[in-house]
Amino acid sequence: MTSFKKEYEGVLSPEHPLPPDLAPDSVPDALVNDVITTHDKNHPIHWPTWLKWLIAITYSLLQVLVTMQSTSYVSVETIIQEKFGGSTQVIALGQSMFIAGTAVGPAFMGPLSDIGGRKWVYVVSVFIYGLCQIGCALALNLPMMIIFMLLCGIAGSTALSNVAGTIADLFGDADHAAQPMAFLIFAGFFVVVMSFIPETLPRMVIARAAKKELAANEADVVVTPPKVNVLKEMRFVTTMTFRIMFTEPIVAFLGLFNGFAYGLLFLYLDGVYDVFAFNNHLSYIGADLTFLNFVVGVGIMFVFFAPIQTWLYSNDRKRHGKARPEARFLISLVAVWGFPISLFWFAFTSNGKTSFWSPVVAGGMLGVSDPLLWLNMLNYITDTYPNVAASAVAAFLIPSFALAAGFVHIGIVMFDRMSTTWAFATLAFISLGIVALVYVLYFFGPALRRMSKLARRL
Repeated sequence: MTSFKKEYEGVLSPEHPLPPDLAPDSVPDALVNDVITTHDKNHPIHWPTWLKWLIAITYSLLQVLVTMQSTSYVSVETIIQEKFGGSTQVIALGQSMFIAGTAVGPAFMGPLSDIGGRKWVYVVSVFIYGLCQIGCALALNLPMMIIFMLLCGIAGSTALSNVAGTIADLFGDADHAAQPMAFLIFAGFFVVVMSFIPETLPRMVIARAAKKELAANEADVVVTPPKVNVLKEMRFVTTMTFRIMFTEPIVAFLGLFNGFAYGLLFLYLDGVYDVFAFNNHLSYIGADLTFLNFVVGVGIMFVFFAPIQTWLYSNDRKRHGKARPEARFLISLVAVWGFPISLFWFAFTSNGKTSFWSPVVAGGMLGVSDPLLWLNMLNYITDTYPNVAASAVAAFLIPSFALAAGFVHIGIVMFDRMSTTWAFATLAFISLGIVALVYVLYFFGPALRRMSKLARRL
């Protein structure tokens, strides 16, 4: 490791110091990211803007594809129940196992993409995801479908764990901001497209460029990475996510609170049919259409709130002379209140005595607050743990998805035993803790990062 550092002397990045516990016996030499500087001309951050946005949009659409399967399952539960039989709780296992799979996959695919590159982790995992869709589409019985839903979650989780790392690769901390057979078709499309997308992991991109320069002029001294130690890399892949999850309080608490936020979304989905189909007497298709309020909410978030957050973050960076991870939550200091407000609003207008448009609009407000908080959390983690971004995001997602998987079944019990008003009011009271988290991270984030072994220190 000493000779490795000497070889790179003069190229070390002061903004990403070597984490003190990443000793030579715990992390592969190839992962030492403090040799990677954004000033290097070959860094992906200097790629053409059109190329960076094309890559970002492609991977973001992949996220949409995978998320669609976890949420759209609710719409076909009754069809599955008619075909295979089983109780409501058993049928819901298809959704909860998919979510559980998205908690398992990142534990290994996150670290793997941190050392082996992002591209082929995407391609192989999405190819497997497409194959598993065949199993879902042609399932002969309910256990077979549930097992393939779990496998789909594991394979598809790369879209949820690695995309944040890819965005951080491309933009740094400046501006980064149906039926199963149908999913198979989309998955095949993404496999082909991603095979032609260039690698984005800075360490690999710069190393490849260095090899080309060396081949062009062997007289020049070019930075090249050391030989790969397979045992160290295997240890990193199998343990790094869990080390971060159990030793980094920032990631652990963010994961738990996001688990509640993400779980609240699935609890909300569980109650939508009770509110719109039973209380407001809409058809099942009409109740399904109310999910479009989230589409509108997300659109409003991207058109209005995301640009405001980018402007606030840029001003904060100029004012402090550095990029603070806590500044990612500036817009959320206000927007996070939309979480409890929208749930209380939804709760007390859900009994059918008020126009159904009232809970529809309330759900749209939730569609603004929930994804905005999610994006801010991901940006905060990638800013705080730049050396191991994908692994940190994976550690963040494991408790998130584990809780969400449990909430799928809790929601069934809640709406069976409580009125829609008090079930949603209970969710609103719980969501007040999410509001508190944002304020704790914003005001006490620097102190928490100083206590961390891996977090970026500013």
